[in-house]
Amino acid sequence: MKLRSLIWIGTLAVLLAGCSQNMEVVNSGERLEDSPKPVADTNATPLARPSAEEKSQVPPFVKAYFMHMWVEALYSTPQNKHPNPSWQSPLKDPVDGRVWCTDCHVSGQIDFSKIPKIRNPMVDDFEKDKQFMAGLMKKWVERLNSDEFAAKAKLKGPVTCLTCHATNPELD
Repeated sequence: MKLRSLIWIGTLAVLLAGCSQNMEVVNSGERLEDSPKPVADTNATPLARPSAEEKSQVPPFVKAYFMHMWVEALYSTPQNKHPNPSWQSPLKDPVDGRVWCTDCHVSGQIDFSKIPKIRNPMVDDFEKDKQFMAGLMKKWVERLNSDEFAAKAKLKGPVTCLTCHATNPELD
């Protein structure tokens, strides 16, 4: 029994010695009570809605979510709040002639397979911002219809907001 106790004590001593080998004790004599008190910035609004400038910094995963939804609306019934009741795919071949992110994003700098479609609260916040959403859709519709990108060759004809929406999304 004594041998077990000695082994146990020896093991514990080695363990404790090993735990403190990378520690450095520093004491400047300063105390928390003597530290200067922080001063609140009365102009700071950390919980306020972001300014227009801050809002322009939309995280890529938010744009990716909307891009997924937008591209899906080209080959299947749109999932927007007011879908066009007469919707028909604007694609020449909605099954095999789909538009892909790389039809307009040709640089190859982004691996779109690593940006999944994820809905989160930030997506909900941006979706409520009509100005942001209308600007995004206009930009994408313009690119889709542009001779500069491969997507146009996959279309039956020009695409407008009313291709997928029953009414003008800016006014809804």
